[in-house]
Amino acid sequence: MTEDLIIKGYPHGIRLVMNPDISIEQLLTSVCVKFAESKRFWGEATMSLTIEGRSLSNEELEAVIQSIERNSEVTISIVNTKDRFFEKEMTRKKDAFFFEKTRDYLKIHDGNVANGQKVISSYGLLVTGDIEPGGTAECGGSLIVLGTIAGKAYAGRDIGKSARVLTSGIQEADMSIGSVRENFSVRNKTRLFAKDNQMIMVTVEDGHLSPEKFTGSLNV
Repeated sequence: MTEDLIIKGYPHGIRLVMNPDISIEQLLTSVCVKFAESKRFWGEATMSLTIEGRSLSNEELEAVIQSIERNSEVTISIVNTKDRFFEKEMTRKKDAFFFEKTRDYLKIHDGNVANGQKVISSYGLLVTGDIEPGGTAECGGSLIVLGTIAGKAYAGRDIGKSARVLTSGIQEADMSIGSVRENFSVRNKTRLFAKDNQMIMVTVEDGHLSPEKFTGSLNV
């Protein structure tokens, strides 16, 4: 399989065919981007989700659901994988489906990073909400924020300038990738928000942080 992710629609459902050979970070990035790009196509709907091609832990599966629902108007009601079939809300209530476990390759923080809160990962980090003013997210690898960065976001503590930051928006943020650190103090009329629900990629270019519309895949 050469593509990261193939999305197929069927009546009242979505089928995701996933590349088993890429990292979970790259997979989640592809889910975010593809559903943001096709938001109008799917519209506002409650749908079932079928996963093929890759085995996912409960934590990884919830991250996929979060990535779909935060980048589209789709609500996932039923999940069908090779070895599991369940109703999402009941599973959340029974098994504490929202999670805080740390994987060897990715830490997933569900919800916002609040004022005074600090979330740290030695590897990659996915924040499913916002980094609020006064909140801090710090990781050794790349950082994905499905919401807006308005606090402190420090990526690449271990891998340096090759790290990336992917986010939906940046507002007066204190950011760094490796040893490169800058403040994004952007006025209201020119806030750096992605248009049409697209994502923003921040990289290091010529010794400075460079934000651009995200069009490719995230190397982690």
